[in-house]
Formats: sequence, structure tokens, C-alpha cells
Amino acid sequence: MDSWKDAWFIFKKDLRNDRLYLIWNVIFMLYVALMLGSLVGAREETDYVMNPMVDFLMLAMVPFTGFFFTRRSFNYIKGDTYTQMLRYYRVLPIPLKTVIRERLIQLGAAMLLNSVLFYGGIYLVTKLMNNSGLGLGTFIVFALTWNGYGLLINGVFIYFELLKKGKVYLWLTFLLMLGLGLIAFAANWFGGNLMSFTLEFSRQHLVRSPLMWGTLAVGIVGLASLSSVTLWKLNQRDLG
Repeated sequence: MDSWKDAWFIFKKDLRNDRLYLIWNVIFMLYVALMLGSLVGAREETDYVMNPMVDFLMLAMVPFTGFFFTRRSFNYIKGDTYTQMLRYYRVLPIPLKTVIRERLIQLGAAMLLNSVLFYGGIYLVTKLMNNSGLGLGTFIVFALTWNGYGLLINGVFIYFELLKKGKVYLWLTFLLMLGLGLIAFAANWFGGNLMSFTLEFSRQHLVRSPLMWGTLAVGIVGLASLSSVTLWKLNQRDLG
């Protein structure tokens, strides 16, 4: 239990030190929500047929709801800040389990705030542009469905953050984005659309949506598994 308390203390300390960066966090989330909401709300068709770029934007942007913009995240390429952080914690010493738990607390807090901004912004824009848009209940289920995916991808990001150097992390992120782009275009090639499918499925099933519960289950289990693997490998990582 002490490691959770220590992790919470580290999280609050980091948040206080980087509170000005949260302004950029809010601006970015609202901008992306405005952009995506405009694309959705501009459609008059009830089936919300959209191009693969919208799918790619959702696949790429949803994982960023699990981040706060901080000094460390802005400078990780130039200064390999995550590795420096681990060296500093090792000297103190702070247990690696506490480091992982602090990152999970950050993920939960960021996803809570950013989801309100991101999905709430999309909902408001679509409502303003199209009064016949989807209801609030549908959008909540839609948001939870995508949050399950976001949890899983954030497990991958945490793995990269804590186990790879800054430049390697950057290239792995680029490869991940490329893979997500291929998924979006493949779905469109075969006549599907992830955004319209999840919106319509959420509208039809609401809280009983098996897709929502399935993605949340996969996301939680995947995040827990990746966090365990990350902790195990961190104990073996050479920070020199």
C-alpha cells in the first residue's frame, strides 16, 4: 500500500511542477475534438459514412488521452528524459514498482480529464452542427469503447517509455502510427469504417454494448500484463 501512496505523492509533485504545460494539454485536446467533431457533424447521412482519415485520427489521437503534456514528455528525444528519471529514482532509491504505479496513476488521471475534453468536445460540436446527432448516452458508450483501446495502446507506450532510449522510443512510435494508418486504410478498403461502426454499435446497444465491455476488458488486461512485463524488464535494464 505504501508504494501506491508514494506513487501518488510523486504524481502530485510532477503535476505541480508542470502545471503550466497543462494549458497546452487542454488546447491540444480541444483542437483535436473540434477537428474530429467537425468531420462527424458535417455529415448529414444517418450512417455517418466517413473517410479513412477520420479512422486514422481516432486510432492515433485516442492513446494521447492517456498523457499529460509535461516537460519530460516534450524533451524525451533531446534529453532522453525518461532514462534520466529512472537513474534519478534509482539513486534515491525509489522502487521500480512505485515508478510503474505512478505512471498508471498519471494514465488514469490524464484519461479522465482528457476524455471529458476530447469526447465532450466532439459531442458538443456535432450537436451544434447537427441537431439530429447522437445522444449523450451513445457518446458515453462510444467514449468508453475507445477508452478500452486507449488503455491497451498506453500499455505499449509505457513499455517504450521506460525500456527504450528517447530516439528509439520515437521511431517505435512512428512505426506504431504507420501500423494504425494501415489498419484504417485496410478497414476502408474492405468497405468498413471504425468510427461509424463504433458510433452505430453504441447507439444500438448503449450500456449493454458487448463491444464496449469487450474493449474495456481487453484494455485493462492488456495494460496490466504489459505493466507487469515492463516492471520485470526494468529490473534487468542497464541505465548506464
